[in-house]
Amino acid sequence: MTAKPAALPRPQIAVEPPCWRADELKAAVEAGGADVVSSENATALIWADPQEPQLLAPILQSNPHMDWIQLPYAGIEPYLDVIDSNRRWTCGKGIYAEPVAEMAVTLALAGLRGLATYSRAKTWGAPIGLELRNANVVVLGGGGITEHLLLLLKPFNCDVTVVRKRATPLSGANQVVQTNELIPSLRSADVVILALALTPETRHIIGAAELAAMPNHAWLINVARGAHISNEAQHRIDRRRRA
Repeated sequence: MTAKPAALPRPQIAVEPPCWRADELKAAVEAGGADVVSSENATALIWADPQEPQLLAPILQSNPHMDWIQLPYAGIEPYLDVIDSNRRWTCGKGIYAEPVAEMAVTLALAGLRGLATYSRAKTWGAPIGLELRNANVVVLGGGGITEHLLLLLKPFNCDVTVVRKRATPLSGANQVVQTNELIPSLRSADVVILALALTPETRHIIGAAELAAMPNHAWLINVARGAHISNEAQHRIDRRRRA
């Protein structure tokens, strides 16, 4: 008679700090087959409140036995000072890919079609706007948002160029180029969508030269991080185009 394998111990997970969604996270932990315990007794931690990143370091210092930390959002910038190689770190990367891609298409349609202008109009005026159909779209980044974005753009028959660190092909993109080919790609763009991670290399990836390369009618849509765009360069280009 074969003996039954011994049951694995239930994971001991803390949910900190107390906040508006901590109870839901605790319920999810228990539904997943783990126990919610205090930080002193936990080997893993789910950080519940993205608004309080400064509270994480003291908890980790007091509880060095924790070997897995789950961060609350896809972005990890507020936690760079505490992330180390002694623990396993995870985040919500990819969880927002579909809705963010949908928002990018929504903004592209609204911008190209002049929705803001038409919604405020009180009289008939000259027609404005362009179609997303058959438009030239440049997407910066090749992650989950871009993958879903390419699916959503397919019915519009856009010519899509994806700019990423490595020119690895992506299904749905007409061409994939490396970052050093960004400016030539922008010269014929109708829509430019930023959907890439913020790193030292991508900070201010859109500066004066990139903005100047874009046609005046092109729309720049940022569904990533604000620091991808140089505000100083943006103001300078805006002043020049109004002159």
